[in-house]
Amino acid sequence: MAECVIEEKNGYFQINNFNLETDDLYHIFEKIEDSLKIKKQDVLLSLKKIRVLYSSHLATLVRIHQMMHKSNLRFVISDISPEIRNLMQITQLDSIFSIYETTEDFTKNLKSEEVQQLKNDFEWHMEKQEEDVAKVLCEGNMLAGEQLDQLRNGIEDFYSIVFDFSKLQSIDSASVAFLDKLTDSHTVSVAGANPELVEQFRQKLLYGKIKLL
Repeated sequence: MAECVIEEKNGYFQINNFNLETDDLYHIFEKIEDSLKIKKQDVLLSLKKIRVLYSSHLATLVRIHQMMHKSNLRFVISDISPEIRNLMQITQLDSIFSIYETTEDFTKNLKSEEVQQLKNDFEWHMEKQEEDVAKVLCEGNMLAGEQLDQLRNGIEDFYSIVFDFSKLQSIDSASVAFLDKLTDSHTVSVAGANPELVEQFRQKLLYGKIKLL
């Protein structure tokens, strides 16, 4: 029988080959601890092949949850049967576990949370250089949203815009389109852009429309 392993996925760890009827019960905690030493992220266990849980199994799951909770991380359970869901409700464990219908549902939610975090990460600060020149320092990840809308409105009265991207990590397609449209009515300069951003400008045909400083 295959040994239980903790596999690193895109943004989380997944417990594979975990047999609730073997000695894995005594080694799973150590394996999770070793994984968290490498990277602090959520741990997922799929119960797709398990139809019944007993009290000893629930105790193990609760202990894993407690271990993860101490690190401000989630122990996620997915693919549970109707019988197990009913058991979770009776024992009120559904109120402490993060439970998803499928693993795919969890990964979709995880990506959504990451995007939301990136949206909340974007900040900009504007300084008036001359009568019609503004310098805009951008930080984080430039994505479509409220901050970008406010930036668009804030620079309307200036003819020349100098963007400082030295603290900008990434930019999405909507923000690239915003810069592209801005060049139709403004002189746009960009300073401090990292190689990835410069390549993105080149691919989106912005390379000749904006001045790189």
